[in-house]
Amino acid sequence: MADQAQGLRNLVLKNRQNARVIAVTSGKGGVGKTNTSVNLSLALSALGKRVILLDADLGLANVEVLMGLSSFYNLESVIDGEKHVREVLVKAPGGIQLIPGSSGMARMADLTPEARDRILNGLAELQALSDFIIIDTMAGIGKNAVSFAIAADEVILVSTPEPSSIVDAYAMLKTIYNSNKDAIVKLVVNMAANQAQAQAVATKLSGVSRQYLERNLSFLGFIPRDPHVSQAVMQSNPFVLAYPNAPATKCIQQLAAHLVQQTTQAPQERDSFLKRFAQTLGIASNS
Repeated sequence: MADQAQGLRNLVLKNRQNARVIAVTSGKGGVGKTNTSVNLSLALSALGKRVILLDADLGLANVEVLMGLSSFYNLESVIDGEKHVREVLVKAPGGIQLIPGSSGMARMADLTPEARDRILNGLAELQALSDFIIIDTMAGIGKNAVSFAIAADEVILVSTPEPSSIVDAYAMLKTIYNSNKDAIVKLVVNMAANQAQAQAVATKLSGVSRQYLERNLSFLGFIPRDPHVSQAVMQSNPFVLAYPNAPATKCIQQLAAHLVQQTTQAPQERDSFLKRFAQTLGIASNS
């Protein structure tokens, strides 16, 4: 039987030029995190990027609901050895591919070595099949959300202008930086009345980040409060597709364009997402 661990290391070495992995997270639920993940993925796809969206929100797993999809297989099927990661990929509207949500991610710390290898080898292969992997994490500072945020190349932190949302966003920011001082975190203010309100939230959060965490928080942009968003949710159709001329759509397109224009450290200068994710699970890696 082939050495699966060696196979994993070979995949990591082979795929040095891998996808940018972006974890979309929030300090609390109800701020539009999943809507941001879905529509940002679609906007990136519209720019010609190959996008895989991983639904890692174990509590709700609402990505399929928002996209009007229903799948029989998910990551649980991979963990159980029924399917390969590629076989659970779902072709979604707008040209993206989806890995449906599964409670299996909560079992990662207790998996057998064989099951871990199946997941990690599959994730390594997906990095070679895409330009962006967008991970919709659970809300809050739980282990699952933080693990993905630590492992990702970049983190998009979603907040609204509500005071409680700002406080919880700071708690998530603090947790991320305490776990990874080199994390790259970018703020998106959702449901803002206008750009001025969004900028005020960004100024407040970036200020406390510099003062108390000694870290800079960049402001990626905002999404306005737009009735088209809730209308699209009711239709189980992402607002980028349902309402291409809506204010929210224009703003999410700008966020995608900014991401594409921005560059991160070259892959050879950073550990791969695969290696960092394995480390969060306590899996030794020699890659």
